[in-house]
Amino acid sequence: MATRTYQFGKHRPTGLFGRRDLGEQAVLGSGAAVGVLGGFLFNGVPLVAGLLLLVPVTLAAAVVYVPYRPRGTAQRRTLYRWWRITRYRKSALARTGGVWVSPAVEAGVQRDGTPPDAALTAPEGVAGMTWVPVTVRGQKAVVVLQPEAGCVTGTLEVASPGLGGKEVGEQVVALERWGEVLDAFGNTEEHPVKRLQVLARQMKSDPHAHRRYVAQRDGSPATAGVPQWLADSYDVLADAVSTSAEEHRYYVTAHARFTRDFAADGAARGDGDEGVAAAMAACLEELWSRCEDAGLQVVAPLCEKGLTALVRNSYDPDHPIWDTELPRQHAFPRNVDVRDGTFMATRAAGSTGSWYHATAAVVSWPTTPVGPDFLSPLLIGMPDVIRTMAITQDLEPNDKAVERMLSEDTNNQGEMLRDQKRGKNIDPRDIIAANATGSRGMALAESGAAGSAVVGYLTVSARSAAELEKTKRTTASRARNAQLRIEWLDLEHARAFTTTLPFAGGIK
Repeated sequence: MATRTYQFGKHRPTGLFGRRDLGEQAVLGSGAAVGVLGGFLFNGVPLVAGLLLLVPVTLAAAVVYVPYRPRGTAQRRTLYRWWRITRYRKSALARTGGVWVSPAVEAGVQRDGTPPDAALTAPEGVAGMTWVPVTVRGQKAVVVLQPEAGCVTGTLEVASPGLGGKEVGEQVVALERWGEVLDAFGNTEEHPVKRLQVLARQMKSDPHAHRRYVAQRDGSPATAGVPQWLADSYDVLADAVSTSAEEHRYYVTAHARFTRDFAADGAARGDGDEGVAAAMAACLEELWSRCEDAGLQVVAPLCEKGLTALVRNSYDPDHPIWDTELPRQHAFPRNVDVRDGTFMATRAAGSTGSWYHATAAVVSWPTTPVGPDFLSPLLIGMPDVIRTMAITQDLEPNDKAVERMLSEDTNNQGEMLRDQKRGKNIDPRDIIAANATGSRGMALAESGAAGSAVVGYLTVSARSAAELEKTKRTTASRARNAQLRIEWLDLEHARAFTTTLPFAGGIK
């Protein structure tokens, strides 16, 4: 169940003159109030009164409605949307000069081999966090405490081929089972987990790795005396496998808001951060069981080494995601460069080249009926593209979701009726969006399922800025095939990048 949730100053998908958020309404109202006050105070001078009435209203309307594209960006947004983005960018440039340098190398380690706090500093765009090791079903795991965001997260790796390899009937069943997972958390009002994030990561793999292994095997003394027919049969088998240049990994992240009840549960399980982490570990065990009930095979919870490898591979795809021997202080790259507005560049310690990353937000989901595998153009069939897609769902009980949906539908219908009476043209896209909202509300009321606000983010990586631009065009084309509209988050790729890390961000 997708509702509109916005971040990073994105356009409304309901058209340029559609609904406005509270801040935009305040700007328009303030402009009108200042104009009326100025006209009233100088009503004895008609020309001055007219100017004082017209200028504030015109400026407020321009701030809210007129889009433009600053230098060094590719997107058109209004002044209101750019204001928060540019304010964040200026503060980021003031903090680091645009290039964040990891202190891990200089900080070294303590006598017991553990890294000092200075070595664990997070790069630009990542909020402060604490990693606490726990045990989930007897396996090592790590829980991430994020004090600034007021939440706790934990991640499971799942072995899923996605929906692309299933028949239509199996796809429907798989989605119904996933809906049961959402209902289990969303319709239980006292449950601490109210947000789930699904990560799909595609990386390059070596299509010739198996062939090189065969050559190495044939040259080994252990295979010198094997019959020729056996060697030939193995060559035939080798030709039939390992032809893909893609490798896929899937993760599910649970997000628990740090509330009074959650803190009390943590205090009953232990002291301080360890108690909170133990409470989150219990939530991960429940998520594990729910995933198994939904037909998802859980590989393992992400431990500290596994999470380090995943984060490092996201910033530096040259680092193998299966290499879990990297110390935690080197999870983040050596340099993070945010000076260019259209991408973020990262360079690992000991590397002479940089990786270039760009993140897009899904600003419009399909408003027409689509199949369960409508995201397949983005998830499969993109060879040699390194990308991570994150879909985060903020859950709420059915009664609250229906109430909010009906309220939104009423506002939509009322606004369109008011515009119609005023003789304004109504954007057909607004009508389609309003009808879709109403139908979703009816479907929610009939099903009793939990509602959710859904956001989607997509990060792509390349070896050069030119290659990244080509990859962005390919990705945008694939998104249109999936009936999605995406928008590259210029000037804010550093913090947008974190929405595709396993920390369940992206929803305010």
